[in-house]
Amino acid sequence: MPKKPSKYGIKIWMMCDCATKYMMNAKVYLGKENNKVACGLASDVVCTLIQPVSGQDRGGRNVTTDNFFMPVDLANQLKNKKLTLVGTVKQNKGEIPQRFKPARQRDENSSVFGFIKYLTLVSRVPKKNKSVILLSSLHHDLTICSDSGKPQSIEFYNKTKGAVDMLDQMCAKYTVQRATCRWTMAMFYGMINIAAVNALVKCTHKMRKDQPEKKDKKERLFAQNCTCSGDTICNTTIQTFNTT
Repeated sequence: MPKKPSKYGIKIWMMCDCATKYMMNAKVYLGKENNKVACGLASDVVCTLIQPVSGQDRGGRNVTTDNFFMPVDLANQLKNKKLTLVGTVKQNKGEIPQRFKPARQRDENSSVFGFIKYLTLVSRVPKKNKSVILLSSLHHDLTICSDSGKPQSIEFYNKTKGAVDMLDQMCAKYTVQRATCRWTMAMFYGMINIAAVNALVKCTHKMRKDQPEKKDKKERLFAQNCTCSGDTICNTTIQTFNTT
């Protein structure tokens, strides 16, 4: 990716909890698997990552994605697995009606809704001649938030879209990454970074449960304590990998 500071790297698809940024599942992008080029990559990646939470009786789980993972058939697949889907859609998709696409005659901050079966399509104009198109199987009405003037589905998307990016930031803030020409070491460093964040999330959750009056544990202090306590970091890392 020429426009990014780190132009080269190993691509890893991840599923993270939007509230805690806990990494629940991951898959390395290989390009080819079993000497076959991946077809329907977006749907295959999502269906693979959601296996730990799909089909659960309690339901109520939602998957939030960006426009790379938003074919309509993916929403149908997730519905069969008792999951809902919320995500942006590319404007060049053939199934998007012309009325939902950018147009000069549309007013700023205006929204257009479309409904079909259990899916809701929303198009909002944040700026003149621009539009944001979002597909949701979770929302089924015309609700507009009074504070922001945005549709409820777009507000929900904005609150739940940044879990993977936030995990990357937390990993980069106190990283063990070192310069190396071996991809195996690069993967190992990445695993340690993610394990440390997951361990922090679990430790913080346990503190809230046992001692609600205490504040959340800071990432820096948590890393220092684990490093200074010898085997603690190893035990925490192993426990984290076992749970993921």
